[in-house]
Amino acid sequence: MPDFPRTGGGATAAEVWTYVTRELTGITGTPRTDLIGANESLDTHGYTTVRAGKIDNLDVAVSTRGTSNLTDAQVWAYGTKELTGITGTPRSDLIGQDASLEVTTGARISRIDKLPAFQAITESSIVMDGTEKTLIEITDIKSGEIEVWVDLTPMQAGDTVVVRYSKKVKAAGAYAKFAEETYSGAQTIPLLRVIKMGAYRDTKVTAQQTAGTNRTFDVQVIRTREA
Repeated sequence: MPDFPRTGGGATAAEVWTYVTRELTGITGTPRTDLIGANESLDTHGYTTVRAGKIDNLDVAVSTRGTSNLTDAQVWAYGTKELTGITGTPRSDLIGQDASLEVTTGARISRIDKLPAFQAITESSIVMDGTEKTLIEITDIKSGEIEVWVDLTPMQAGDTVVVRYSKKVKAAGAYAKFAEETYSGAQTIPLLRVIKMGAYRDTKVTAQQTAGTNRTFDVQVIRTREA
């Protein structure tokens, strides 16, 4: 029979563990150190309730998990992948050196810079005044091709227009005329195409109205050139 009154100041250990409703109201000291590694709460280590609920869930999306336990297959199977940088051996394998295409100076890259590309097409309206008017002139030393279209629709009876194509063939040289054609009166086929030709160094196409009422001609220039 138990003592009456009880001795020891409270319930026995056996009575505590056989009590049906038990709840720990706190855990500190050695038990927490054994569980976590320090006498601290999980929240202190960043494990919030939401995160803690996902730790053991291996089927959650890759984007919501840490990366330390992911397999290669899980990484590559993830639907949204993006490289945020590429350096070192991958760049060397691709380009030939660990540098971006913009700053690379290798032989292959220098060839890429020689590939022709379309420049922005230019369109203008040139007013004739009796002098030789420049329709298009280039002065760089980038090789490429140039094509010029001139709309002679405004021409009427009594009008005369001379179109010339000239270029320089060396640095500090003078313009030499390559072609010259004269157009008179209303044109039954008014759209003039200055034939597409290779362009390098100073090149220009001009027009001069030598008779009739001064007209305004629309001009379009299409050019490809090395980068």
